Amino acid sequence: MTGPIPYAHFLGSNDPLPVMRHTYARVLEVSAGLTPEHLRAAPEPGKWSFHDIVRHLTDTELVFQVRLRFILFEDAPHLPAFDQERWASFWSREPETFEQSLERFRVLRESTIRLLEHVPQHDLLRTGTHPDHGSQTAGDYQIILAGHDINHLGQLESIQKRFVTLLR
Repeated sequence: MTGPIPYAHFLGSNDPLPVMRHTYARVLEVSAGLTPEHLRAAPEPGKWSFHDIVRHLTDTELVFQVRLRFILFEDAPHLPAFDQERWASFWSREPETFEQSLERFRVLRESTIRLLEHVPQHDLLRTGTHPDHGSQTAGDYQIILAGHDINHLGQLESIQKRFVTLLR
């Protein structure tokens, strides 16, 4: 990858696959007890709600899995860009409940993990070219996804703590 791997600092020296395997369960744990109103409430103006963050995790999983497949199944592919804010602006075109968003994330994540568990180690070095980040390997995407999970799990935990405090 050209430059540092995004989100790698959140992962540190942790193995990315166990982090990725645990994310869905952790979102379930953190969301337990939150009402639909809590899930939809932005923590402050201009910030994403708990549900919005889960939708973003789901969109990211979809796009990053496509990028992984391009890298693993094609030779030196050009990878699609992803404007998360633009995608978020169109969420109203695909209305879904929190449970539906979470289920979509679960299915996509299980597919990503299955793929990564069966990829020969040397194929993790295969590369594609991202329009903003340059050359990226399949292995980079494991790190990016796991670090991205850790980052957003921290945000979800912060939102959850805020509502638990308000309920006391």
